[in-house]
Amino acid sequence: MAKARKKIQRTIRLIRSPSADGVGLFRIAAGRKSDWYTFHEIPCEIGGRGFAVHRLGLGTLYHVRVGVPEDCSCECLGFLRHGKCKHVLGLLALIRRKEI
Repeated sequence: MAKARKKIQRTIRLIRSPSADGVGLFRIAAGRKSDWYTFHEIPCEIGGRGFAVHRLGLGTLYHVRVGVPEDCSCECLGFLRHGKCKHVLGLLALIRRKEI
């Protein structure tokens, strides 16, 4: 019998608001691991809000679209494989909390 994997709780924290120059910084933590991202809002003409999200340290850039569920998308492997990812969920949480 296979063991059930314990689900690790993820949290997102806005470190720097994008209000000054349009570029913000957030951190996504899962257990003991943290990833840091810069982001800025970009035009999105197909619905929702668009963001360019850059993972610090690896140089990975993702284009993320958030809004109603059918308007959400991301270029990361997690979204392409599962249809959801920490980038979309994190940005939605920041928007819901009116931090961005």
